[in-house]
Amino acid sequence: MQARHPNDPLAAAQQQLVRYEALFQLLDELRPLDDVEAAARLCAARWKYIAQPGAWRLVLAQEPGFLCLTAHRGSVAVQRLEALPPWDAHHWRTQHPCIIDAGAAPEPAWPPELALAGGREVLVMPIARAGVGVALLGVASKAEPFSALDRKFIPLLGTQLADHLLHAALRQRELEALRARACTDALTGALNRAAILDRLQGQLALSRRTRVPLALLIADADHFKRVNDGYGHSAGDEVLRELCRRFRILARASECFGRYGGEEFLFVLYPCGAQEALGAGNRIRAGIAAAPFVIDPATGQALAVTISLGAASTDGDPAASAETLIRRADEALYRSKADGRNRLTLATPPPRLAGA
Repeated sequence: MQARHPNDPLAAAQQQLVRYEALFQLLDELRPLDDVEAAARLCAARWKYIAQPGAWRLVLAQEPGFLCLTAHRGSVAVQRLEALPPWDAHHWRTQHPCIIDAGAAPEPAWPPELALAGGREVLVMPIARAGVGVALLGVASKAEPFSALDRKFIPLLGTQLADHLLHAALRQRELEALRARACTDALTGALNRAAILDRLQGQLALSRRTRVPLALLIADADHFKRVNDGYGHSAGDEVLRELCRRFRILARASECFGRYGGEEFLFVLYPCGAQEALGAGNRIRAGIAAAPFVIDPATGQALAVTISLGAASTDGDPAASAETLIRRADEALYRSKADGRNRLTLATPPPRLAGA
């Protein structure tokens, strides 16, 4: 069979058809992918069937800042940027598609990810929606300049990829927001009851596996009913919000807390034994009492607020259940209230059984 001439229109049409088929197949495989990095990896592996880049870089607007994906030799790196580097900022600002010759690269210089490709030129394609820049694609050629087909298919693929990743990133943020709302107390922003109890169960299972003790604290705002009755429920809400703001400052990395109910809060401390729980609880208690709570920012009206706490630990009872620990801490909290409030009481461990 006679070989076709490179400029044969039929051969060119067949090559274009092959690239379209590869593009449509990639788009079908992209559709169910919500993970941005997984979608970028798929594109990095398949791009060679659609065009012949040496490297590519896609920057997406993502509040706050930008998401930057760079691909070279089939691997992808994902980076979050607070601000764009000079080269990206220049082309984002100008919003002008162009092809830059390697021998006459303008200042600022190319990003190193594109320079590593060692190609002859870089195709720059800003992507806008409703007149607003949403993405910037930079594609470096291999040793030779881009072919006519490359110049046709790179914008097609780049636009589709940018749209898919922007929507995937939006869905990820929406899902994260839904998850946060599902486990967050609406008034205080702390973990809600279900979430902090779930955290307790998880940490308790870890404590049993590692044989390292866990402790919990139950904290209750003293005389909270007087705040609601004397100053109104809006003042009570402000006290609860300020309590949580201070808890976040006072709690350490190993000390998570959530709103257990009403004005009660549950702290899960791991790793932590009974004596360490005493130190943590008194640190938190003193921090709450250190300064008055402003309940009316307009007038500066403030109240002295204190908390009482009960603590329980798996020390001496490593197989203790969450329900047992909570009951013991709650009983210790009751003793703190009965003994005058603004204090911490540690639950005594249950007696050891004979032969245990």
